[in-house]
Amino acid sequence: MDLSNEETGIREVLGYYADGMRTADVDVLKKAFHPTAILSGYLGDELIAAPIEGLYEWVSADPAPAAYDCSVLSIQVTGRVAVATVRETDPHGVVIDYFHLLKENDTWSIVSKLWDTEPEED
Repeated sequence: MDLSNEETGIREVLGYYADGMRTADVDVLKKAFHPTAILSGYLGDELIAAPIEGLYEWVSADPAPAAYDCSVLSIQVTGRVAVATVRETDPHGVVIDYFHLLKENDTWSIVSKLWDTEPEED
């Protein structure tokens, strides 16, 4: 297995995610996710848990964020599954995302998104 090739495919998927979030373009965002993907995490103290359609509805209901940054912190690959850790910054704050991905028919996609607010440094 060529890990650099796998990482390239994963970064492409994460790029679709970032571009979709930055532009509030659900069609681009859908390129990142498996159709059965789920999401769970916190917005403030509110727990959000939903099928991926919940993210699509949230993104399509709001205009593109005034400022957005997304950086990949790490990628770990085990065969046909992977975990990517990402830091996102937008007007809602800074969050850390944990994306679980799988490779199906030579294509990577996100099957779950788990996130919380980045802890403040002391």
